[in-house]
Amino acid sequence: MKRSSDGGAGGASKQRCARILVGLLGSGGAKHGAAALWRQGLYCDVQFRVGDKLFPAHRLVLATESTYLATLFSGQFTEALAPIVDIREMDLRVFKLALDYMYDGSCSVPDVGTLQQLLAVASRLQIDSLLADAATALDQSLSMDNCASMLACADQHHVPQLALRAEAMAREAFVDVASNPAVPTSSMVALLQSDRLNVKSEEQVFETLSTWFKGQAEPLGEEEQLQMLGLVRFTLLSQDFRDSTVMAEPVFSKPRARNLLLAQFQAELLSGDKPTKRGKPPSEILSAETHRQILSWLDMGAATKLELLYRASYDGWKGEDFHLRCDNKGPTVTVIKCTDGYVFGGFTSTAWASRGVEASADAFIFSLHRPGGVGPVKLAVKAAKDGIFDIWVCGPSFGMGDIRVLSGANIDERNFSTIHSYELPPGHPPVDDETFFTGARRFRAAEVEVFRVRA
Repeated sequence: MKRSSDGGAGGASKQRCARILVGLLGSGGAKHGAAALWRQGLYCDVQFRVGDKLFPAHRLVLATESTYLATLFSGQFTEALAPIVDIREMDLRVFKLALDYMYDGSCSVPDVGTLQQLLAVASRLQIDSLLADAATALDQSLSMDNCASMLACADQHHVPQLALRAEAMAREAFVDVASNPAVPTSSMVALLQSDRLNVKSEEQVFETLSTWFKGQAEPLGEEEQLQMLGLVRFTLLSQDFRDSTVMAEPVFSKPRARNLLLAQFQAELLSGDKPTKRGKPPSEILSAETHRQILSWLDMGAATKLELLYRASYDGWKGEDFHLRCDNKGPTVTVIKCTDGYVFGGFTSTAWASRGVEASADAFIFSLHRPGGVGPVKLAVKAAKDGIFDIWVCGPSFGMGDIRVLSGANIDERNFSTIHSYELPPGHPPVDDETFFTGARRFRAAEVEVFRVRA
C-alpha cells in the first residue's frame, strides 16, 4: 500500500481518532469523554517527554486548552508531527497536574509550593483557565508565612491580582515580610513608596531595607541602591540614628549617597513641609467626620472608639474570612462601600458567631452617603429577633435581606439590600425599599470593614 502524504495508513488512523475526539467534544462531554480515553491510553497521538518519563496525550485536546501547544502543533514546527515532544526544565509531577487539569478541568494540588509551580507551568504553556484558577487559589492561600514568595511568584508571572493582595499584606507586616530577600525589587519599591506601611517609625523602614539589601544573592549596584534609598524619608529619622546607623552603611561612604541625604533636607527646607509619617490607616472608608457620626449613634455610654477587626481587601472576601476575624468579638460596626461610591452599614450589640438568624435588640443599619445626597440616616430594627443574618458562608448581613453581603462580595453584583426588618426614623420621606442604599437592589462591594466597639 502506497503511503499518502499524510502518513498513509497511520495518517488515516490519526484522522479517525481525531473524528472520534471531535464527536466527543461536540457531545457536551468533552472533558469526561476525552479523559476516559486518555486514562485508558486509547487514541493518543503524541507523547510528552518530561525528564525520563513519557506522558501519552491527544493533540486535539491539549491544543484546545493550551495556546502554546496549539501553536506548537500548527504545522510550522517539527513538533507538529513528531511522535515525542520534549518539555524541558519542568517538574514531571507538576506537568502531570497540568495534564489532569486540561483533561478534567481540575487537579489535586498538595501544597502552596506546588501550586506556585503549577501557575508557572500554566504561564509557560499559556493555559489561560488554569492560570486564572491557580492565581485565585494562591490568593486564597496567602498568609504571612508565604507572602514574600507570593510576591515573587506574582512578579515573575505577571499576576496583578495576587501582587496587589500580597502587597497589602506586606504593608501590614512590613518588617517581617519585606526583610525577606525573596521579595522582588519591584514590590520592594512599591512598598517603600507607600504612606501606609504599618511601622512604628521610619527607622524601621531603613533597617528593613538594609536587611533586604544584605540578603540579596546578587548584590544590587550602587545606582539601584541609591534609587531605593531615595524612597526612605531621611528627614524623619532621628539625628542619633542617622549618625550611628545610616552613616555606618558602606554605601554612605560615597559622595553620591551623602548628596541624597542633603537633597532631601534641602527640599524640606525649601517647601517648609515635612514628609508624611507612615502608618496604617484606621479606615479605608470612614473619614474623621463619619467616624464621629457613627459614634454619636451608639447608645453605649462610654463607647468612644472603633477598632478595626476586618478589612476585606486585606483579610479576604470569603464569608469565612470575615467570621474568622469577627466572631465572638462583642459589639461591632460594619461599614460597606459599594463600587458606585455609596457608603452604608450596620451595628449589632450581639456578637457574630455563625449561628444563623440572631436577635439584636439595639441593632441598627445606616447610610452615610447614598443616591440623592441625603445626609446620614439611621434605621432602627423593628423586631429584635431579626437583628442579624449570621451564617458562616456570608459576610456581615443584617435583617431578612436588609443588607446581605455574600462571599466574594467584590466579584459581581450578587449582594443585595431590601429594607424589611428595619425602619426609617419618624418624619423621613418614603423611599423605595430596594434602592435606598445604592440606587439599585443589587450592589458590588469595593470595600467592607468591621470594627469592634471599644470604650
